[in-house]
Amino acid sequence: MNEAAALRADFEALAEIGRHPEGGWARPAYSPADCAAHDWFLNRARAAGLAARYDAFGNAVARLEGNAATGARGAIVLGSHLDTVVKGGAFDGALGVLVGLEVARRLAASGVVGCPVEVVAFRDEEGRFGPFNGSRAFAGTLPLETLDKLRAADGVSLVDAMRIAGFDPAAAAQAARDMGGIAAYLELHIEQGPVLEQAALPLGIVSAIAGQERLSLRFVGQTDHAGTTPMDLRRDAFAATARFADRFRNLVLEDQSRTLRGTVGIVNLTPNQGNVVPGEVRLGLEIRDIDEAAVERTARATEMLAAEVAGEFGVDLKSRSVYREAPVPMDGRLRAALETSARELGAVPMLLPSGANHDAGVMGRLVPSAMLFVPSRGGRSHCPEEHTDWPPIVLATDVLEAAVRRLAADFNSG
Repeated sequence: MNEAAALRADFEALAEIGRHPEGGWARPAYSPADCAAHDWFLNRARAAGLAARYDAFGNAVARLEGNAATGARGAIVLGSHLDTVVKGGAFDGALGVLVGLEVARRLAASGVVGCPVEVVAFRDEEGRFGPFNGSRAFAGTLPLETLDKLRAADGVSLVDAMRIAGFDPAAAAQAARDMGGIAAYLELHIEQGPVLEQAALPLGIVSAIAGQERLSLRFVGQTDHAGTTPMDLRRDAFAATARFADRFRNLVLEDQSRTLRGTVGIVNLTPNQGNVVPGEVRLGLEIRDIDEAAVERTARATEMLAAEVAGEFGVDLKSRSVYREAPVPMDGRLRAALETSARELGAVPMLLPSGANHDAGVMGRLVPSAMLFVPSRGGRSHCPEEHTDWPPIVLATDVLEAAVRRLAADFNSG
């Protein structure tokens, strides 16, 4: 079986785990399907000659020891995740783990490994109990004092799910790795957007992972009868919200940053009845950009805009920032290794930002990190239609292998 065939066989085998009866895949973190996928991965890693184990949080870790001289730098870690959203796709996360395994398998077969190489399948990237819990536990940034407070939407607690899966929540701190022992983190992922496909390019190198700020806004007007209250005497909270949403979109579109994104994703009306003027609307929005100044600038402008619109419609406004996270630039040396490897293989990769966060966003705050994207058909993701053609996957695997070999040699010489 050739190398590409081995990778595809792994992909097809993993795709048999967690199929949803209504279509797509469902491997929520610590569920039986998720555990079966991680068990399968560790068995495949052992078959390739790697030392494979679970850490204390349930991350699956496969390691190939280096054969370089003593004093070589730490391990190169390749990672992503195996869990999915309910009725999600087969490529998101899983592809990065499988390509990482394929690269490690090739290195093991060659017998020449300049430094240790690890492949990690992180738990709970999709956030059943909270986003990136596995990589945060691995990095030592998961607040363990709140572990018993984390619950899924169905009410299941993280600690109970861990126990059922065979892991002791009280030992979760032992999953934290010494980041000084990690020289680099690399992650291959589907783009989850349309940019590469529209450009007809097979590869993208991520420049930075976007930061974000989320705002909670409340427009508070007055509940009145829809038939008896004249239009010019209303304090209609939804009318204010609608005007704000339109102007917020224009605010984002007119900004000088071409990588700025703004989304109103939550709208709750009270009392939400057809014959009553809405008295209150709760609205949630988020702002993302790889430029931290653009996020800050837009968030403050958004609050000013909301106050201005509230005044125009005679309603009150209550606003607060509920979440903020800085962008994570990808490491220049690692990006250069990916680009050089791609060009040597005849590909010209596009440099593009990642609007979505990934495990690389967690790792990239602590160790040099980089990401390689492959196209998503139609930009679709988190759905059964999620798909990436195999030629870009095969190319990306070759590029990642070449980059790992190049970095391992550089680390040993430097």
